[in-house]
Amino acid sequence: MRRFIIAVLAGVLGLPGVSSAQSVLPRFETVEEGAPFPVDVNGPRYQRGFLVIAQSEAPEDHLELRLPVVIVRAQAPVPGRAPVLFLPGGPGVGGLSAALYPGAYPWSAERDFVILGRRGTRHAEPSLRCEPIGPALVSRKPGARARLEQVIAECQSALEAQGVRREAYNTAASASDIEALRAVLGCEQWSFFALSYGTRLALTYARDYPERVQSMVLDSPLPHGVQFDDAYPGHLEASLRRVAQLCAQSDDCNTAYPDLETRFFGAIDAAPRQCGTERVCQRHIVNSVPLSSASDLQRAPRLMEEATRLETGGEGVAYASDFDWGVRLSVWCSEALPYAQRRNGPLSDSFAGLDSAVFTPETCALWDVPARPQTELQQTVSEAPTLILAGELDALTPPSWAYEAARGLERSRVIILPAGFHTETTNWDGDGCALSLAARFFSSSGEMLGETEPPACVEARSAPEFELR
Repeated sequence: MRRFIIAVLAGVLGLPGVSSAQSVLPRFETVEEGAPFPVDVNGPRYQRGFLVIAQSEAPEDHLELRLPVVIVRAQAPVPGRAPVLFLPGGPGVGGLSAALYPGAYPWSAERDFVILGRRGTRHAEPSLRCEPIGPALVSRKPGARARLEQVIAECQSALEAQGVRREAYNTAASASDIEALRAVLGCEQWSFFALSYGTRLALTYARDYPERVQSMVLDSPLPHGVQFDDAYPGHLEASLRRVAQLCAQSDDCNTAYPDLETRFFGAIDAAPRQCGTERVCQRHIVNSVPLSSASDLQRAPRLMEEATRLETGGEGVAYASDFDWGVRLSVWCSEALPYAQRRNGPLSDSFAGLDSAVFTPETCALWDVPARPQTELQQTVSEAPTLILAGELDALTPPSWAYEAARGLERSRVIILPAGFHTETTNWDGDGCALSLAARFFSSSGEMLGETEPPACVEARSAPEFELR
């Protein structure tokens, strides 16, 4: 049994009672307006504070974690509607910046909107940010491997000096944190707005605390049991083929780039699988066609055409994403890689020789966390009303994973966004379709689940306009 006594915060979500004792765990410590806080949000709609919890259940572990929390109060609260908890992607993303733009999330008019900085992320205490690991992972300079080993060792030493146990940062622990936050705030249930890896966390919580979930919106789901490290190259191939098919359906595009699918994939097949210093290989051809946004889609057929005549094999520029690397390593190396075929080395049949491992087995061996129990990969079965959104061209979490997630969700609806990409609800420059569907679902989930026709904004999406030569 986890050791804690619940402290209820007065005034949060309209509930009475308060405990100011600093020894109880978990507890919520309010940050007064004007006092320092990781994000600059002030005003009558905001409640700021820290969820204070135990790092683990181990008796010898005395480290307390402080997780930043922002509650954006509803402008016109509707009784009976649970607060919406934001679960961003990652792993290794805190997501506190969402609190800066409450107007971007329409449901915040009638529901409290809660943003939690997950354990180990940037503004949590302690933070497993380990920033130098990112550049070291993508470096191609001589001695890059030795540099990676050095920065990982330095990060581990710094964290151990703070009492950090790397194995305590995982999805099940974060789900427990969410339950602790619900308890100290005194709310009966959550609704979840979850993106990418955040959907895995939402599904974990719904499995472990089924009575505490009122509804969920899962954008770009990563369900239990799927293996990104094994599957991504095949998903990328499917997305590229779909782009070529969309081009073929456009008279102008098909005239400019006739028989594009056959020629593009024929060029890949004709190229050597192994890359040399002075020749174009399969990976070079694929990497010359980025595919993650609407602007990428517009120029994709032109780039695919040019790739059939590619003469130089530049690898492109590698960028280190802005993750909190210690958290990302702890989660992925304990939950994902141990159950993927990629744990045994690069896959020999991978499309175009691509390696999609988030972390190689060698890197995970350096981080050194034990595998989580396989029971934590069990499919979520839930009766909570759930809207599942997926982008048609999303190679990271493809539409097939949306249907996989839905298998155990008895009251769910899958909507595929035509020509959409990863986390379409965050496509701020797009048509707003995905976010409008999420907002409508939080207001009228039963109505949406009962509908059989595609939503109007989905039907209204026009065919992509491609760049022509």
